[in-house]
Amino acid sequence: MLARPHPLWGHIFHVQAGDMQRLTTRLLDFRDKALEVDPQHTGMPEDFKTYCRISWLPAHIGKPFYRNQAQAHIDALALKIQNLNKDIERSAGSLMDQRDAAVAEREWLMHELAQLSGTEVET
Repeated sequence: MLARPHPLWGHIFHVQAGDMQRLTTRLLDFRDKALEVDPQHTGMPEDFKTYCRISWLPAHIGKPFYRNQAQAHIDALALKIQNLNKDIERSAGSLMDQRDAAVAEREWLMHELAQLSGTEVET
């Protein structure tokens, strides 16, 4: 059976055929209602997004087909977060090294100036 991307969360879930048919019917119903209110409406209807969050997901996330996809996405996000943290540490570490070098250079020059005038300079 062919699974298709979820209309809202295609980057997370692929949906089984029967579920896709029901989702498409809901999406079209919400689209029609949105067009009644605003004939110029485009995009994903907000009511469909709400329906997916509070009805569809809780009803389907317990099924192994969807639970496995959710867990795979969670694992991928964990890896992405880990890689981003490493990038941040590298960037921040480099910035901190640059800051420390600037502080040391400033203190050195301030000390040299203080030697000339015979007064202490606060760092």
